[in-house]
Amino acid sequence: MLLGLGQTAQVYLALGPKGERVALKIPKKEVREDPRLSERFGREVSFSLSLRHPHLVRGLWGVPFGEEAFLALEYFPQGTLEERLQKGPLPREEALKALRQVGEALVFLHGKGLLHQDVKPSNVFVGEGGYKLGDLGTLRAKEDPSPEYAGSPPYLAPELFLGERPSEKSDAYSFGVMAYELLVGRRPFHGKTLEALRNAHLLLPPPPTAQPPRLDRALRGLLAKKPGERLSVGAFLELLEEKPQETLPEKPKGRRFFFWRK
Repeated sequence: MLLGLGQTAQVYLALGPKGERVALKIPKKEVREDPRLSERFGREVSFSLSLRHPHLVRGLWGVPFGEEAFLALEYFPQGTLEERLQKGPLPREEALKALRQVGEALVFLHGKGLLHQDVKPSNVFVGEGGYKLGDLGTLRAKEDPSPEYAGSPPYLAPELFLGERPSEKSDAYSFGVMAYELLVGRRPFHGKTLEALRNAHLLLPPPPTAQPPRLDRALRGLLAKKPGERLSVGAFLELLEEKPQETLPEKPKGRRFFFWRK
């Protein structure tokens, strides 16, 4: 059964060797014949089969190149986080759970010297035990000098619109847009055209939220315009784990009486 049809591949529901359901990704003919696109698919197969983390989509089998190229991935009947959001916003605790789990996967990738480049709800899959980050075809090494980048404009960091190279901080920004979307119920920046959306990312502050002050500050930290001022994903996760400090109520100020002795 066809599950999805993308620009570069078709994804089918299929059966594995033991009868288990898997998502079978088959690159289109033009992808197999284009060296650059073929290389990207081969990279996705390699990363999916070699990288292991509880919150990364797991690759099962695959052939990276040629007419027989394919990638079999674990199957998620509940679909993507984007599909889940179409049914309504997540409760705050569930949204925070999703952010913790996707954030942990992202920190893992950064620790391996890799950037994801395309963090967004449609690349997060909903499983029985939580959430997993997928679409590893966009992964690239941090040291890659190429000016090219992958990503989706609604989630793209301001510096990428200006031609700078991707970094951990551009991943953090994309993660921040998704975090804002999960917690607030809408994306922080909009535009009817690509230019309008670009200008919003470059110039506009994110609209105020009704989140607790500590969480609101953390969201704004992820969405800082300058990479050097931006909160990292790891720092955001640490802030989520911190317990808010309890403030003791002030003692009521009573009236003072002065006694004069003769």
